[in-house]
Amino acid sequence: MKKTKDKNPDQITFSSDNVDNIQKAIKEYKNILICGVVGVGKISNTLQAVKENTNVYYLGNPVDYEGKMRPGSYEKYLTYIHALKKDIRIIEDIEGLFSISKPIILIIDEVYGRSSAELEKISSLLDMKNLKIVQITGCIKNMKHLIDKMDLILELHIEGAYAVDKELAQAICRILGKEKTVSKLF
Repeated sequence: MKKTKDKNPDQITFSSDNVDNIQKAIKEYKNILICGVVGVGKISNTLQAVKENTNVYYLGNPVDYEGKMRPGSYEKYLTYIHALKKDIRIIEDIEGLFSISKPIILIIDEVYGRSSAELEKISSLLDMKNLKIVQITGCIKNMKHLIDKMDLILELHIEGAYAVDKELAQAICRILGKEKTVSKLF
């Protein structure tokens, strides 16, 4: 799979069908960031978009984009993911992905709360030619360490989707993604 950084996101015509929008993005781009508000269907639409693919892997995260634990429990969330796509391969150890040589689609759920070491490994995965990566995040600002490696940034809405300009996404990360210092209370 080759990177298609030179492609213009405006070449894809997005519609009100987010499953179709994601399928178009996966067909045309290698590293895709899917973002949007809570409840827009980032995960459910993505899994529907890849339902015909048999080479889909999922790397989860027990916290959401605000650092909150998944509703119920992480195990219930993984059960939900598996119910949406029965043959998805849920990855527990990111290291195992580096030994895969066949072409796969890897869905990475959220970056918030991941350690620097995990972010470095995700960055290395984004460089692997055999991986087509769909990164899910609730908020673009959490992508500051990885935004430069995204070929397409797709913002989902209930009414459809649109491509976010990479320079705008980089500015969002730079301005809103700043580390907040905690002041002492005494």
